[in-house]
Amino acid sequence: MEIREARIGDLGDVIDLWEMMIEHHTRLSPHFTLSEDGKEKYSKYLARKFSEKSTKLLVAVQNGRMVGFMLCLLAPNAPVFKERTIGVVSDVYVRPEYRKRGVTKEMLKVALRWFHRNKVTTVQLNVAAANLEARSAWGQLGFKPHMMMKRLDLEKYPATSMLSEEPRIIRKKVVKRVQKVRKRK
Repeated sequence: MEIREARIGDLGDVIDLWEMMIEHHTRLSPHFTLSEDGKEKYSKYLARKFSEKSTKLLVAVQNGRMVGFMLCLLAPNAPVFKERTIGVVSDVYVRPEYRKRGVTKEMLKVALRWFHRNKVTTVQLNVAAANLEARSAWGQLGFKPHMMMKRLDLEKYPATSMLSEEPRIIRKKVVKRVQKVRKRK
């Protein structure tokens, strides 16, 4: 298995893997459904980021076949914090048949060396809450929960219905939903 920096000629294969990642996430949640021009926009984004010094695009290649990629970024932190720049593992995908073989770990080792060279002291990433396999894998690689993102789908909660209910009724509904989620686990 070779882990290396992507070359310009690799971008098409990276986009193909990215599409597989999106398909996987869309099965987890419809919120990941792409817009009609989503692939085109990501392709342009990746081509632009590819040449920036604040970007490291890694690929994993086995027998001439790309089996995974990892997009890493140096990102400005909020200006109110002492830590000015943070590392971000933005996008990662490994073909299903190559998972649990250390591919992500090997790409992460290369990425962490790059982050260290750039004086980064913190690396963060986002993981879809429903992606239990990825949550477990990143936990095994040392990543800890830091912040939690919550989402409210307004189509399910028209403003008038939320405003018309008493707060205690809303609390009861929330408690019931939490109990249902816990039972599913």
